[in-house]
Amino acid sequence: MIVTRRSALLALPVAALLPEFAAAQPTAQPGAPPKDPLLAPCLLIGGRKQIENCSYALKKLQSDEAKAFAKAEIDEHETMKKNLKGLGYDYPVTAAPGGQPDQPAAWVVTAGAVKLPAEAAAMVAVDHEVADQCIANYRREMDKLSGRDFDKRFVGHQLDEHMALLDKVQTFRRHASPKMESVLADGQKIIETHIATLKKLMAGLDKGAE
Repeated sequence: MIVTRRSALLALPVAALLPEFAAAQPTAQPGAPPKDPLLAPCLLIGGRKQIENCSYALKKLQSDEAKAFAKAEIDEHETMKKNLKGLGYDYPVTAAPGGQPDQPAAWVVTAGAVKLPAEAAAMVAVDHEVADQCIANYRREMDKLSGRDFDKRFVGHQLDEHMALLDKVQTFRRHASPKMESVLADGQKIIETHIATLKKLMAGLDKGAE
């Protein structure tokens, strides 16, 4: 499926589209069909953003503890990618072949073996573009910082990102198939451990600034 920027902007909310494909999926909970074909792309796009931001930060971080955390975060999301691939899900968005440089970007969107409705695929494509913008903005802002200021901003940003990811995973578990829920349960344990680590790192950086 090829999705243009125009069709993406005209897309309906994804939640309104779920019944179109959910009925064909095995049920995760009584009366609640799983939404794996939308959960997986969201996780993979968010994971790509974290991997790229942490890979960038590794080049500038000074704290050994912060560097160790950045590496662990990359490993976490690489593991999530591997686990989702085992369920049949790869990164959901690729460039459409044959596009011209002067034309708006078009994307091919997939969600495992399930063909998403056009409007849902458009929203996944938009999420991919948002991730691109987030990565660019993150680097632009972080380029202005160095030393302890960079480390503190990195740790604070990661704490915020992990709190948001915990919210997402806790919610996704209620809508996932049993196999997907198992992957998310494992991921939640790592997220909670990372939150505790980040709080300790933040406290240490604050103490060192006194």
